[in-house]
Amino acid sequence: MLEARNISFSYNGTTLVLDSLDFYVHRGEIVVITGPTGSGKSTLAKCLSGFIPKSIPGEFSGSILIDDSDVSNLDIAELAGQVALVQQDPESQICTLQVSDEVAFGPENYEIEVEEISKVVNSSLKSIDASHLYERATFELSGGEKQRLIIAAMIACRPRYLILDEPSSSLDPRGVMQLREILRGLQSQDIGIIVIEHNLLNIQPIADRVLALSGGKIINFDRTQHKEPTSLKSRVIDTTSSPLLSAKNLEFSYGNRKVINNVTLSVQNGEIIGLMGSNGSGKTTLLGLLSGLLVPDSGTINLGESSLGKMNAKEIAKRTAMVFQNPNHQIFEKTVWKEQILTINALEMMTLETLQQCETILERADIAEMRDRNPFSLSHGQKRRLNVSSIMIHKPKLLLFDEPFIGQDVEGREFIKQTMFETVEDGGAAIIVTHDPHFVAGQCDRVIFMERGSILLDGSPSSVLDRLSSTRYKEFADLGVQF
Repeated sequence: MLEARNISFSYNGTTLVLDSLDFYVHRGEIVVITGPTGSGKSTLAKCLSGFIPKSIPGEFSGSILIDDSDVSNLDIAELAGQVALVQQDPESQICTLQVSDEVAFGPENYEIEVEEISKVVNSSLKSIDASHLYERATFELSGGEKQRLIIAAMIACRPRYLILDEPSSSLDPRGVMQLREILRGLQSQDIGIIVIEHNLLNIQPIADRVLALSGGKIINFDRTQHKEPTSLKSRVIDTTSSPLLSAKNLEFSYGNRKVINNVTLSVQNGEIIGLMGSNGSGKTTLLGLLSGLLVPDSGTINLGESSLGKMNAKEIAKRTAMVFQNPNHQIFEKTVWKEQILTINALEMMTLETLQQCETILERADIAEMRDRNPFSLSHGQKRRLNVSSIMIHKPKLLLFDEPFIGQDVEGREFIKQTMFETVEDGGAAIIVTHDPHFVAGQCDRVIFMERGSILLDGSPSSVLDRLSSTRYKEFADLGVQF
C-alpha cells in the first residue's frame, strides 16, 4: 500500500496547499482524485512520488509510506522505481529526441539488460497502440502523442504504483478508450494506480474509488457539486459579408512529412467552429498557419480582405488571439500582472481604461490575488486562465484556441466559454480545438473534422456527429466532459 499520513505542505511557508492530509491506495486498485483547479492535486502527486520534498522547496511535514515503510530515506531514483509519475505537462518529462530512446531512458538508468530493454520498449509502445511512433522525433509529436509517449515511458520502468496527472486531457476519444484498457491491464498486474482528473467521465467507469481534494484534505466526492452551467446558442451568423478569415488550398510539411494537405475553409463573423480529429491529424498545425505563426508551403490565407502573408506580426496580433495547447509556451514574464499587461504593452494600447480592464478580467479568472506571483508557480489550469485573460483586452476579432479546457474545473471552463462568447457576440469568431462532443453540440455552430491533414467533414454539429457515429470515428461522438 502507498500511503500519505498527516502530510502538510506549503510552497511559501504561509499558505497551506495540503493540510494534514491522509490518503492511501492499494496495489491493484484504481483511485481517481478530482477537485477544483489549484486545490493541490498535482502537489499531492509530487509528494507521493518524492519530488516534494526531495527536489521541490517548501515546508513539508508528515510521512509517505510504502507497505508501512517510510520512504524518506530513499533518493528520488530509488523511489521512482516504485512510484512513477506522469505529469500534467508531458512535454516537461521528455528527455530525448527519439520516441524509442525516450521509452528506453528509464530502463537504461536502472541498468536492465540491452536485449530486455528492446523488448520492454516494443511492448510498452504496443500497449498504448503507438508502435508506429517508434522512430519519430519527440519534438514532432502532437500533444496527445506526447501524453501517450510518457505513459509508455513510465510503464517501461515497471513501477509498483503509477500516478497520472490529467492523463486524458490531450487524448482524443480513441486514446481515452485505449487509456482505460491500459489502466485495466496494469491493474491486473497488481499495480496501484492514482488518476488525477477533471474529466471524470473518461476514467470513472474503471475506478474503484473517486475522491475529491478540497481545503487541503481528501474528502468523499460529491457529484452534485460538479454540475456545469448550461448555456444555449442564440447567435446570428453574418453570411452576407465577406468571411472574417478564408484559407484556400493550404499545404504544409515538417521536412518530408506532410501535415496539412489541400485544406480550404472560411470563417464568418459570429461563428464558433469546433475543430476535431485524432491526435496528430493536423489541428494544432492548422491553427499555427491561420495565426501566422507558421507559413504554408503553398496556398493562401486572408484576414478579411488582407493577405496574412503580407501583414506584419503586430497587425496580425491586433486582429487575432491564439491560445496554445501547452500554457507554458505562452508565458514570458516574471509576475502574473506583467504577463497580463504584456499584450497591450506590445501593441501600444496601454491606457487607464485597458489597465482597469486587466484588473477586472483577472478577477473574473479568479487569479487576481496571485498578481505578484511568478506565473510558472500557478497550477496548470490557472496558467491557462492567465493565457486567455492576457490576450483578450485588445479585443481581437478571431480567437484560435487549442484545447483551452485542459486542466479546467467547472468555473474555469465557464470563464473561458464566457470570454469566448463575448468576442463572438461583438462580431468576432472562434475556432476551438476540442475532443468534447458535448461542447461541440451545445456551443458550436459548425464542426470541422480532420483526418491526416485534410478536412474529412465540415458541417453542422448534428450532421457531423451523426456521421461520425456511423464511421470508424464513432468514439468522437460518444465521449466528452459531462459532470
